[in-house]
Amino acid sequence: MAHPKYSLAEIERRWLVSPGFLTELENLPHWVVEDLYVEGTQLRLRKMSSSRGEVIYKFCKKYGRVASLANPMTNIYLSEVEYRTLSVLKGKSISKHRYAIAGGSIDVYPKLPGIAIFEIEFESEGEAAGYVPPDFVGDEVTDDARHSGQALALRVI
Repeated sequence: MAHPKYSLAEIERRWLVSPGFLTELENLPHWVVEDLYVEGTQLRLRKMSSSRGEVIYKFCKKYGRVASLANPMTNIYLSEVEYRTLSVLKGKSISKHRYAIAGGSIDVYPKLPGIAIFEIEFESEGEAAGYVPPDFVGDEVTDDARHSGQALALRVI
């Protein structure tokens, strides 16, 4: 399958973070990311709020992988009014704290104790294949659907 028109390939890998490392993040700046996974679709509505007061709104469509790690996706940046209009859509929500670290980011899920995921994006499949992750990570969950954002949102009560 070819990449859909106007989409970009997201090439990333993901790992669980060792719980003992999370105390290292306590005083670092971070983003609060609020995601709404729209029911019955591959659409995600996102609000990102930085610890410095910046807010970004996005609407994302993921198409599914076309290569071993490439996942075509399209983002539309929204105004606050557009975000609020779409926020009434039916779906599952999840919030996470995102910390930039080691060239990637760690997502910590406050409503899912013990779940933290390190992810990093790459320019190419070759770069992704040759990457050696940092010591603070455990099992790789790149291909584990149970650790996708949408699956994690379904776990939140």
